[in-house]
This record gives sequence, C-alpha cells and structure tokens, in this order.
Amino acid sequence: MFTRPKRLTTSIDMAPLIDVVFLLLIFFMLTSSFTLPSLQVKLPTAHGQSDTSPEVILVSVDAKGSITLQGSPVSLSQFDQKLRALSQGQVDRKIHFRGDQSMNYGLFVDLMDRARQIGIVQFNLVHDPKK
Repeated sequence: MFTRPKRLTTSIDMAPLIDVVFLLLIFFMLTSSFTLPSLQVKLPTAHGQSDTSPEVILVSVDAKGSITLQGSPVSLSQFDQKLRALSQGQVDRKIHFRGDQSMNYGLFVDLMDRARQIGIVQFNLVHDPKK
C-alpha cells in the first residue's frame, strides 16, 4: 500500500489575534465616547431643589463680574481672605455658587480654584427651577 508523505502545514492560529483586535476595538470605542462635548450650553434653569442649609457660604457673580460673598460685595483680591474668615478653618462647609447666565466662565473657575486652595471641596451650583 501506498502511504502518503506527511506535509508540514504552516498556519498561524488566528484566535489569539482576533481576541486582541476585538479587545482593542472595545477599548477605543469606550474611550472615544468619554470626550468632552463641544457644544455650548446654557444652564439657567433645572428641575430640583437647591440646598438651603445654614452652614453654606453663598457666592454670587453677576453678568458684569461683580462678586458678592454672603450678600456683601467683595473684590477679587479680597475674596480669599473673606472666604477664609467665613469658613473658619472648616473644610466640610459647602459653597453655593450663584452665577448669571451670561457671566464669564473663567471667573467662575478662578473662584472655585481659590476656594479649593483654601480647602473647601464641596460646591453646589444654584439655579432657578424650571416652570
């Protein structure tokens, strides 16, 4: 009888390669969906209620950039020391930001950064309820 000579087959197992490509596809799909939105939005009103507990510090900024702290006007240079005096070293106090719809966003970020440097980490944005 004839016996066929055995041939060496040269093939690559594709299963691990397909698994790696599939995992990379999932990774890139998930990470690309978490990018920041590029739309400009206005947040003047929202459903919900704001916190009115007595241990909060209220910071208000109007459209012109005037700052009030607990109802009294304050300049940007005095904001740090007035806020430090109001917080009295208590880092668990909350700050409520009331900002005009057309205020400068950079000023808002600057005020929040100054509050963080003092040690306050709880921030709330006050809004008008939707009708």
